Amino acid sequence: MLLHKSLANVLAILFLHVLRRVQSAEIVLKTALGDQPFNTFQEVNKPCQEGCLVNGNCNHELGLCECPFGLSGPTCQSQLYPACRTILASGGQRIYLGRTAPRNCYCYRQLLKGLCLPDDDSRCAFHTMQLWDVLYCFQRMATPEEQQFSELPERIDDPTYEWGRGTTSRTEVDGMVKLRKQIEHVQQLPTIEDISKAVPLSRCKARCYEQGVCQDWGGQAHCLCFAGYRGDDCSVAELAGEQACPGNCGGRGKCIAGFCKCDAPYWGFGCSRSKAYEPVPGSFAYPYFPSLKIYIYDMPANVVGSHQFEDGDIGVFATYQSFIRFEEMLINDSSGVRTENPYEANLFYIPAFAYYSTSNLGDPTAAVVRAVDWVAATFPFFNRTGGKDHFVLLSADRGACYLKTLPQTEHLIRVTHFGYERHNITNMGTLLHNTEYGCFKAGRDVVMSPYFKAKAPKIQELRTRLEQPEVLEAFIARKDVLFFFSGDIRHNEPEYSGGVRQALSLLLANNSYPDVVFKGGYMMLGGHDYEDLLTRSKFCLAPYGHGFGVRLTHALMHACVPVIIQDKVRQPFEDILHYPDFSIRVSKAELPRLVEMLRAVPQEDLVRMTKENSRIYRAFIWQPEMGGLAYNFTLASLWRRLSHLRGELYEAGVRR
Repeated sequence: MLLHKSLANVLAILFLHVLRRVQSAEIVLKTALGDQPFNTFQEVNKPCQEGCLVNGNCNHELGLCECPFGLSGPTCQSQLYPACRTILASGGQRIYLGRTAPRNCYCYRQLLKGLCLPDDDSRCAFHTMQLWDVLYCFQRMATPEEQQFSELPERIDDPTYEWGRGTTSRTEVDGMVKLRKQIEHVQQLPTIEDISKAVPLSRCKARCYEQGVCQDWGGQAHCLCFAGYRGDDCSVAELAGEQACPGNCGGRGKCIAGFCKCDAPYWGFGCSRSKAYEPVPGSFAYPYFPSLKIYIYDMPANVVGSHQFEDGDIGVFATYQSFIRFEEMLINDSSGVRTENPYEANLFYIPAFAYYSTSNLGDPTAAVVRAVDWVAATFPFFNRTGGKDHFVLLSADRGACYLKTLPQTEHLIRVTHFGYERHNITNMGTLLHNTEYGCFKAGRDVVMSPYFKAKAPKIQELRTRLEQPEVLEAFIARKDVLFFFSGDIRHNEPEYSGGVRQALSLLLANNSYPDVVFKGGYMMLGGHDYEDLLTRSKFCLAPYGHGFGVRLTHALMHACVPVIIQDKVRQPFEDILHYPDFSIRVSKAELPRLVEMLRAVPQEDLVRMTKENSRIYRAFIWQPEMGGLAYNFTLASLWRRLSHLRGELYEAGVRR
């Protein structure tokens, strides 16, 4: 008995030694040596109300029905934003919004109230609302709100209707600019061009099944189907979509217009959930720290989700798809990183779907705040640390630059492409409120690579050849271009690229360097000339643009040494990779000597850097055939971030 007790004491002391920065060891010892069970869990299977599975999925962790956007309630029968539907779609279909066809003014007012922040309606979790100042709307006069529908009148000049347009007013309160969205009555009716050739649904076959808008191009009316539907009358549901649903619902459900209708008993993010857990009564639950454990919150579509950008368009431009690829890899993770048990998780992923409200240059605040508010109200984990162990992915150009510092966002780990850390930024517009560190906070945030869909076989063939003895040296010897860049310059936008492209353009405008190629204008990746120049060049410029840049990846893929000229910008995975091994970093102040500096690089250093970029380039490609290294490197950066947090999280767990 004495030996057994001594062993228990030793184990308890070892447990405390591993978990550092303990403030109240007495409490922990009592917990470790007492009779209270430690991290003992049981499965839960909370039922939903009968009828939930008709339109939704039963979340057995919460006992709540998951509904498509625009529907809510225990069985997904309650309608949100009723004025956004047409008359015949008022029975139970989800909401579809874009700006191709105008909607009822009451629809926009309902969305404004439901999807924008209460104290700041310039910040909304829906991309259509970001386009407020170009939106036309109509409403039937002398008709109560409950009888208003987004049914385009048969004639624009119908006297029983009045027209409006979105406007934004600016007021200054205590030195801060306040934006307020309003709808202003217009005297001059819009033209059919103003409303994107939209005509009444009665002009189109079967009224587009209430699943599209009707347009008239040259006297021929046709249906423009909402995302998720196709056919000349929009009657056919698209049951798959690479971008519309996470992991295409994992083969455990159908992706219909961005919503995973899961096969029972599955639910949740990409239909990836089938089990839920809770501590057994009386058990002490504490995060598992020997390895990374990430829990994904299953966000309701009516809080945040993959909404249409435009009528018929739910697509995400390829450069910004890293969050989609990360989510797909995480829900299918087979290494044990993803857990369905939030009580053992040490990091929590909040899918804020911010890109669907921001596009490439918008403000993610509303989407993130709405997501965090739901998480904090539904689960206990966010409030333990104020969100220090929670992260969001922000893949737009400027990442977290416009994310307003609020209680919901202050401590979140921001995983982004743009690691711009600069005090008192003044050149990014009125949306930028944080002047302490800019867009990236070292020690808290993570920079990951943007998505790039490589031509895997072609790139792999090049890499295989370069790994052969003496081939690399011969390959470099054939390079006849010292330095290469092609892209936008934008002399009229001094903040673009931090002024680097403009300065280089002026310096090299009349250069006499036959081996320097600096081209203003767009050259498509995939085009022979662009890829040929990348491969022929020893050094390739890697600047940024409005936000992050993709040319670092372009250079690495084509065995060209990146020349990074991005003052105060952290690069992807810079906390893990040693950039001087495969790239050259130059400050803007050194630009007049750039060509001289590149010529002075010894041949052996050029060979070494080119060889090293062959080793690490796959870390920048979000594709399984590339080994999933971009995903793994992101996890590694998150794990490093967690190691700094471990003591704080432990103290928070003790105090619960």
